Amino acid sequence: MADKRLVIFDLDGTLVDTSEGIFDTARFTAMQLGIDADVPMERMRRFIGPPLDECFRIVYNLNDGQIRKAYPVYQARYRACGQFLGKVYDGIPQVLSALHGRGYLLAVGTLKNESVSLSLLGHFGLLDYFDVVHGDAEQGGRTKSDVLSLILSDLHLPPSDALLVGDSMHDQNGAAAVGVSFIAAAYGFGFPTRPATGSLVSAVIDNPLELLPLLPAL
Repeated sequence: MADKRLVIFDLDGTLVDTSEGIFDTARFTAMQLGIDADVPMERMRRFIGPPLDECFRIVYNLNDGQIRKAYPVYQARYRACGQFLGKVYDGIPQVLSALHGRGYLLAVGTLKNESVSLSLLGHFGLLDYFDVVHGDAEQGGRTKSDVLSLILSDLHLPPSDALLVGDSMHDQNGAAAVGVSFIAAAYGFGFPTRPATGSLVSAVIDNPLELLPLLPAL
């Protein structure tokens, strides 16, 4: 993949294990709305990856009116404490440092709220590695392909110059829609089974350090 100039990383489940904060915030929000917050963990794990409104529909079966009430509760709680409940995956700082040294542009493309993403990356000491960070808008509504397109526009690059590293079908589908190569992070949350390589998946990595042999110096 030496022809790529830009490596875009998803955030949740790819750079940082944010599951504890997301689950805590989701349960808090459900309780504030008077909804039973206890759901099986297999179902709760679906809160990681999709847009927030879709998460509430999938996990708690909320309707549009309930989601409108849930959104500000979730965002306020996550900003206050949820974003700090996480752990950077082993190897991520080394990978980012190495790729920067090899001449790659680095970006974050996430469906997490953009301002929260910037705060979270700063808290965990990762923000300075990245040339661009884009996430969901304050009012929501962006898709993964929207986010990737914003990154490419900011850096004035065609899709053929970029690849996305992510841990979910939302990442895979967004990359395909924009025409960006995709590397599946099987160590994350989003894939129910280990994905196979093929036309939509260039490679699969089981830990972040496995990315380095795939991306030689430019």
